[in-house]
Amino acid sequence: MSYFQPIDKEEQLILLLALHILEKLGNHRIKKIQALRFIRARGLADFHDGDFEPRSNGEDKWMNDFSWAREDAKERGFLSMPDIGIWRLTDAGRNKLTELAEHWKELWERDASSMEAFLARCRRINECTFSHMLAIASGIDVKRAPGMPVRLETTAC
Repeated sequence: MSYFQPIDKEEQLILLLALHILEKLGNHRIKKIQALRFIRARGLADFHDGDFEPRSNGEDKWMNDFSWAREDAKERGFLSMPDIGIWRLTDAGRNKLTELAEHWKELWERDASSMEAFLARCRRINECTFSHMLAIASGIDVKRAPGMPVRLETTAC
């Protein structure tokens, strides 16, 4: 039985996670392109056919999706834009990320096998994202990619 519920705002969660990690790395003036490049370089999201096709604004589809996720997160109070082009995680965003991370850790400890079914239902969230969330909940330093508490043979972080 799977205890993990689907997430309708996967890009938003991944963006909050990326901002959290970048802040831990000492970057408190995060620009859009830095956050997006970090998500891709760190492997925090899965990418699919069509994600690299340009939109009318010239951005790849996936970048545009994350830009809209940023707008929604801003409206929900999870991030702010203190200066033009600067993205900053708010206390509400940190709290939401930590709350979800602790919830996932609790569920994973109760039934680790349900994680695979959960990840199969996700479009963007992958094992790397999941492991970073478990690291946050466990108080592990997320400055570098955490050791994977679980490893699916198909994914590496």
